[in-house]
Amino acid sequence: MRIQMRLSRPAVVAMQEYKIIKFGDPNAKVTSGYLVGMAWKSIKPKLSQIDWHKVNSISIPNVTDNNDKSLEGLQTAFNLEASVLQDIEQLQRDFIEIFGTKRIFKPFVIKLILFAVLLEENGEEPLKEEER
Repeated sequence: MRIQMRLSRPAVVAMQEYKIIKFGDPNAKVTSGYLVGMAWKSIKPKLSQIDWHKVNSISIPNVTDNNDKSLEGLQTAFNLEASVLQDIEQLQRDFIEIFGTKRIFKPFVIKLILFAVLLEENGEEPLKEEER
């Protein structure tokens, strides 16, 4: 399914970092939707164990501390598998309770998915304390 959204600079940087980790090339010819789908499938089995508050607040080298002003938010369209989009929408609904808010936007969900997979790839799995 095709969805369109604007990603924040940290989400764009996280996507670039994930592309480098997975393909070794920041210019690899893969779509944003494919990267998000890969990231989702990587963390999905551990979804209930992830401490999303920690994912949202932890510093990720080269991502959260990136001050490259040439990178701004990115208006992009994603082609996501229908099942991945449904799962992301369910996580979006779950985040309302997890973060105690009335509304959560999809770009925030995608950013946290990318942050979680980067932390996992760097060996810093952001698991809840009782899950360690």
